[in-house]
Amino acid sequence: MENESEKPSAKKPEKSPMAMAGAGFEFVSSIALFVVGGYYLDDYLKTEPLWLLIGFFLGFLYAFYSLIKRAKENE
Repeated sequence: MENESEKPSAKKPEKSPMAMAGAGFEFVSSIALFVVGGYYLDDYLKTEPLWLLIGFFLGFLYAFYSLIKRAKENE
């Protein structure tokens, strides 16, 4: 009976606060990285808000994809 209670596969791993903070940081930083890249590309190509907006939407899509991927891993 003691061996049954010690099985690690029967218990779900708890989500640590640091793992959740890491997911939030990844979400925000991916959007920020794409926005900054779009800003500098706009400055270089002299196309005011075009690449900045494209960078925002691409960053948001990537952040949302990584968030869904992380949620599926934790099921």
